[in-house]
Amino acid sequence: LILYDANKPGELDRTEAFGGKILELCVEVGGTITGEHGVGMEKIGQMCVQFQSTELQQFHAVKAAFDPEGLLNPGKAVPTLHRCAEFGAMHVHRGQLKHPELERF
Repeated sequence: LILYDANKPGELDRTEAFGGKILELCVEVGGTITGEHGVGMEKIGQMCVQFQSTELQQFHAVKAAFDPEGLLNPGKAVPTLHRCAEFGAMHVHRGQLKHPELERF
């Protein structure tokens, strides 16, 4: 829990960035971004730090097996490959992502 003053402009953005840095430090020292709770929107960017692209592809395959239409909690729990590319943890070479058959949002 990071407390902040919502009345100060930019305070929420700084707080979210600080929380992200804490999660990345957890991964750096061998920990994880989450424990018994789900990932949700707050931690989804850091999944791109904790997991390799092959692991994320497996997450997508499992999700697609149970939710082929992408109706269940879209954009949550499993980060899209596009999101990881934006986050900077996935290598995009000359505008091309590996495995183009995977859905991107």
